[in-house]
Amino acid sequence: MPETPVSDGPTIGIVGLGRLGSALRSVCRANGARVTLTASRSDGWSVEAVPEVLVDASAPEAHTEVLAYCAAHRVPLVACVSNLTDTQWKALEELAGAVPVVRATNLSFAHYLQVRVTEFTAALTTGRYGPTTTVRERHPLGKAHRPSATALALADTWAGASGRAVADIADERAGLPVSEHEVTHTWDGESLHVRHHVGSWTVPARGALAAAEWARAASPGLVTMRTVYDDLTARSTA
Repeated sequence: MPETPVSDGPTIGIVGLGRLGSALRSVCRANGARVTLTASRSDGWSVEAVPEVLVDASAPEAHTEVLAYCAAHRVPLVACVSNLTDTQWKALEELAGAVPVVRATNLSFAHYLQVRVTEFTAALTTGRYGPTTTVRERHPLGKAHRPSATALALADTWAGASGRAVADIADERAGLPVSEHEVTHTWDGESLHVRHHVGSWTVPARGALAAAEWARAASPGLVTMRTVYDDLTARSTA
C-alpha cells in the first residue's frame, strides 16, 4: 500500500516489488520519499496519487503499461529493466520526447567511478602501452542474462574510449548477492584490475532514489546514470 511521508522528499511510484523494488521502498521510507504508487504482478497497481517520478524495477512484460502510464500522466521514468527488446528500447526513446527518462543499466555510484576509471585508463594506454583488456562479471545462480547488461556496457565503454574491443567477456553464476564486475588490463608481466562489488540491494536502491530526485527537475530526454552522476557530482563540488 502507499505510505505516509516522513519529510518533504519526492513522491515516488515503484513498479515491481522484487529485490530492487522492495529495497527501494525501504530506502524511500528511510529518506522521507513518499511512495504513492506501487505495482506488482501479484497485486496489480495501487495508486494513492500520481507520483512525481516512476521507477520501473519490474520486467519487460510490464513495459507497455509503464510507458503508457508515464505518457498519460507526464511522469518522469527511471527505467531499471535492462533486458528489453529493440522495439521496447525504441518506445523508451519515444517516451523521452515528452518526459525525462533515465536508462539505468547500473544504479551504483561506485560503478559510475569504475566507468570513469575505464575511460581514464583508455586515454593513457595508447600506442606501445595498449593493454589486452577483458571484462568479468559474477552474479548469483538464477541471474538470467549472460553476460549482464553492466558487463556489456563496460565493454562498450572501453571500446568507445580506446578504439579497441575487449578480448573477452567472462560470466559466472555463483556466490552471494548481488554482483561483481571487473575490468582487467594486462601487459607483459603485469596487470591492473578495477573491480566493483555490490553486496546489498540497498546500494542500487539508493541510486534509484538519487536518479528519481534528479529526474523530477530534469527536462525531457533520454539519459543514462552517467549523466545523472556527472551532474550530481558537479553540484556537490560547486
